[in-house]
Amino acid sequence: MVSGDSTELARRLELVRPVHTVRGLAFNAILALIAQHLGEEASVRLSRELGLRRIVDFFSYPASDFTRLLYAAADVLAPQVGSQPEALRACGAACLNHFFYSSTVGRALAKIMGRNDPFRAFSNTPIAYATLVNYGTHECELMGPKQLRLVFRGDMQPAAFHEGTLSAALHVTGVRGKVASIVHGLDHAEFLLEWE
Repeated sequence: MVSGDSTELARRLELVRPVHTVRGLAFNAILALIAQHLGEEASVRLSRELGLRRIVDFFSYPASDFTRLLYAAADVLAPQVGSQPEALRACGAACLNHFFYSSTVGRALAKIMGRNDPFRAFSNTPIAYATLVNYGTHECELMGPKQLRLVFRGDMQPAAFHEGTLSAALHVTGVRGKVASIVHGLDHAEFLLEWE
């Protein structure tokens, strides 16, 4: 399957090293999202087309496979959700929700983070990402009483995907907020989070 933006996908795949991995739960979250919107058969077909076998949530798999899945999913979901960036955001939200609501580690981390305290929650961003991927840095800085900045370096996934993840994380913390991104490069972006 060829992504609608195959040039960007190819450039992102160039940043992936053979040692870079993503936990299976991110794969399963995206496949479940496809099944939710397009049916189980579509999810199985896409998985087969990408050569993915049975994926176990807490096993690690090549980041290149995840990146291909993410872009393929965005292509098939875009007509359902409005655009490829919206599809990438939906994939990010699905991964976050699967982590916090379906995994033992995620549920434990949610309890540690607490509710209605986004800075406390997002100060755990490096730990949460290290649980899911073994690449990049994910730093958190408080900017004001209801504003913080996250800086991602060495993370080749698109900003729209992370916007979806971070928006869903705000929801998990129990606040209403918004996420804006500044992209510095394919593997370097800043995210400004504000909440009420």
